[in-house]
Order: sequence, then C-alpha cells, then structure tokens
Amino acid sequence: MEITPKWRELKTLQGMDWTTAALRTRFKHKTVRVRGWMFFDDEHDDESENTAPGHAGNRRATAWELHPLTSIELAQP
Repeated sequence: MEITPKWRELKTLQGMDWTTAALRTRFKHKTVRVRGWMFFDDEHDDESENTAPGHAGNRRATAWELHPLTSIELAQP
C-alpha cells in the first residue's frame, strides 16, 4: 500500500491525521480494512516473486499494490 501526498493532504483538510506516525500509532498490530486503487507497479516487477520467480533480489511477493490508499479503518471482529 502507498499513501500519496495528495491523499494525505485531502485527509488533513477533512480533519484526519494521515501522517505515517499517526497511522502507525492507531493501526500497528491491529486488523484493518483498506481501500484503494489496484495498481500494477511495473517499476518493481523485477523484484517481485510473481513476475520474477526465484530471483535473488526479490523483496516483494507481487508487483500489485494499492496505490493510492484511499481508506483505512479498524476491521470489525
């Protein structure tokens, strides 16, 4: 997931703190529900197991990501 500066600004205008520190404090080690746009990040397809299986430099499972993240909330139990 990636939060873009534009979405951080929009959330600030809506009275929400979407800084990394605030989100980490609120959601770390909790189950969350997120929404965003599915995006194939072709800049990382050579570092992703689904598009470059077995490559020594893989640091991601997939090149797909939510970008930008548009909503994050605690998941209901």
